[in-house]
Amino acid sequence: MRPGDPGHVCFIGAGTMGCYNALLASLAGYDVVIYDISRETLFGVPQTISAMGAQMVAAGLQDVDAVEGAKSRIATQHDLTAALYGAKLVSESIFENLEIKRELFADLDARCPSDVMLTTNSSSLMVSDIEDALVDGSRFAALHSHLGAMLFDIVPGPRTAPETTAALKDYVSNLGGISLVLNKENKGYVFNAMIGPVLTTAMLQVIDGAASMEDVDRAWMKRTGSPMGPFGMMDLFGTALIYDSWKNRPAMPDQPLMDLMKRKVLSFLAPIVGSGRLGMKSGHGFYTYPDPAYSRPGFLDGYPEISGADYALTSAWTQNAALIAANDVAEPHDIDRAWIAATRQAKGPFAILDDIGLERALTLFAVTGPLAGIENIAKVSGCLLGKLGEGCPGAAGGKGFYDYPEPAYAEAGFVGGGAI
Repeated sequence: MRPGDPGHVCFIGAGTMGCYNALLASLAGYDVVIYDISRETLFGVPQTISAMGAQMVAAGLQDVDAVEGAKSRIATQHDLTAALYGAKLVSESIFENLEIKRELFADLDARCPSDVMLTTNSSSLMVSDIEDALVDGSRFAALHSHLGAMLFDIVPGPRTAPETTAALKDYVSNLGGISLVLNKENKGYVFNAMIGPVLTTAMLQVIDGAASMEDVDRAWMKRTGSPMGPFGMMDLFGTALIYDSWKNRPAMPDQPLMDLMKRKVLSFLAPIVGSGRLGMKSGHGFYTYPDPAYSRPGFLDGYPEISGADYALTSAWTQNAALIAANDVAEPHDIDRAWIAATRQAKGPFAILDDIGLERALTLFAVTGPLAGIENIAKVSGCLLGKLGEGCPGAAGGKGFYDYPEPAYAEAGFVGGGAI
């Protein structure tokens, strides 16, 4: 696939993400084939695509004619050879099993001509875990999407050719999306590496009796301006997905606190999932739908601007953002761009750190404890201390991660700039 060439794209895996990515491609004019090993799963593709298209229309993101046209460009295929025929880009979204993914990509590498790009949409596995299964690693990279958002993480592997990265950026641009090319691979990429700790902190606040579910969500909604809090987000993602992500985490016998956290979270989530409260899609999760309490007038009334839950959530969010920057995965402005693109909020974590003031933020980190891992305290603190050493204390001092009074994040076109 080359810039401006709306060719055939093959999506392997007919689950939620495979169907979502296929719909985005077909809306952009690409002919699409969805392959799955399960005929039963393929049988459900039209219904899944129709439901996703209806949600886009209801949200004002697409019109009915565009969705109907897109659906006409989507085919399903149970035969892999037929699915791959003529494809210039292959996107994998099968379940998160490393051995099976490696076997799949070795097979794709052998089947596909050298000009076909091969990508993984894996949320938890690293590019380096998979790429050495291919003989030709120059055409392989992660192209990771976010359900409901137009943010795409691009992560080159150690052998990925610059031309492959450039072509993937062009593809995302053709979709009308926003691409973030990471400097190096990172568990959870960028957005997931921040939102994951926020969700964990939210659950621990409730588990430990520090705050109610509603007050945790109120704290986040007050801080960020989001229309929902962490528990609303978990209903959106699906409680079973959150449960499975924790269940599938490897045991850490050398880190007893992490193992304890895993047991606490699973014990918290198990009765919710076990009772069929799967989130928005089932009508019940942490809240009841279609009229959840957080969407009703007055939900935030009387709740303070600052609270213990706010301290914990904001610290988890910004500490993990600082760690991403300190590890040179992405620059602070690009991390903020990714956050804003994924959430449609006005500010990212580094803008929030500037608002707080970097010295006060360091005090906050000390009070809440190391929420990006105790082993990362020096890196997280160093990210802020470096700016303080440059005479950049935050918004009140005129300089922080941004220059004030006209910070870059407030400018039109900010999200589409930089490495994105």
